[in-house]
Amino acid sequence: MDNQTQIESVLNNLVYALFAQSGQAETNGRARDLGNLIVFDNPEAVDTIVKAPELFRKNFSLISALGFSRFNTNGEDWSVRRAITQDTYLAAAKPAQQRLVAELYTASLSESDATLPSIQQALFAASMTIFYRAFGLVPDMAATLLLLDRVRNVLRRLQYYSWVSPTNVERTNVIEDSRAVIADFTSLLMAEPRAAAEMDRFKNQAPDLEGFSPVEEFVMNFFAGVETTVTTALWVIDRLGANQQVQERIHAEILSGEAQTPYTDCIINETMRYFPPIPFLTREVGADTVLDGRKLYAGQLIMVSIVGVHQNPSFWSNPRVFDASRKEFLDNSFDRRAFIPFLTGPRMCGGARLGRLEIKEAVVALVRQFAFSRADDVIRFDYALALRPAQGASISVSRR
Repeated sequence: MDNQTQIESVLNNLVYALFAQSGQAETNGRARDLGNLIVFDNPEAVDTIVKAPELFRKNFSLISALGFSRFNTNGEDWSVRRAITQDTYLAAAKPAQQRLVAELYTASLSESDATLPSIQQALFAASMTIFYRAFGLVPDMAATLLLLDRVRNVLRRLQYYSWVSPTNVERTNVIEDSRAVIADFTSLLMAEPRAAAEMDRFKNQAPDLEGFSPVEEFVMNFFAGVETTVTTALWVIDRLGANQQVQERIHAEILSGEAQTPYTDCIINETMRYFPPIPFLTREVGADTVLDGRKLYAGQLIMVSIVGVHQNPSFWSNPRVFDASRKEFLDNSFDRRAFIPFLTGPRMCGGARLGRLEIKEAVVALVRQFAFSRADDVIRFDYALALRPAQGASISVSRR
């Protein structure tokens, strides 16, 4: 039987270990070992990895039990899947959409209670609406939120069992739960009158992909886009609560109505630097090679620490300090290889522009409507493929 506490502890401790090892001058530029994996966090080496997708291929192990999508496929399979959704993301992120995105976050948060759980639900509701609307659909909000929680729970278990070998019973259970989530999501999605036509469009664009499931494609795109957007907004809340002076400066900047908001943009970037929504990823080596002085073999799994890239002391000043006025962002002087919250290269997140637009408008709406404070500044993680702040953080909320 699954031990949820143990699963959460192991995964969170993995992320804590990456944070603990990052930003150390004495390890700068050298790949390190973490268990059976070699961890790369030198921005130059990582840039090589992410820009050579055929040599360093995606490998999501058991996570594929939730289905296949552009997020866990390679080669021509990935190219076909990317084409299905990419134009939709780009259209949803056009400047003309900014007002609609802003209105959706403002309206959703205006109906929220002044509590962190209620605000979190309002953020998810707005982001879900934006995602579905991009595809011409409308979500069943309450039911889809429940399914989103189930997807996250299953993803946590699948990732854990990709690291810790499950028993036959555990493996069977988690795979069955994965398929049940997809089945329930299919039923819910197809109850939307326009969904059948949109799923047919997905399928018609992938005629040669054997076993292609348009719903699996939709579900993983949906989870990845919505979860990472809301996660980043929650971390901004966390950091604003820890620094009242910064919060009031950003509040004043937003109320000024100026087109340029350098301090708001800075804290968003610094949040994504310090708390990257996807803290690490794994790749499978496609052929024997040498990288960063380490011999790698075909079939070997390696880890890319986004946390480590974002805290490399050769690329950032005081990288282990959260600096809401970070000079590298205010001056636009940072090395792009050292800041990859949406990755980079040919497999860069297709929804990066939309994600940035949403995060900005979410933060603007949050700061206009609420004030946040923290009783302490103890940082706790809740990791399940994406990195959320742990529930129960000592954040107080009041309406402005």
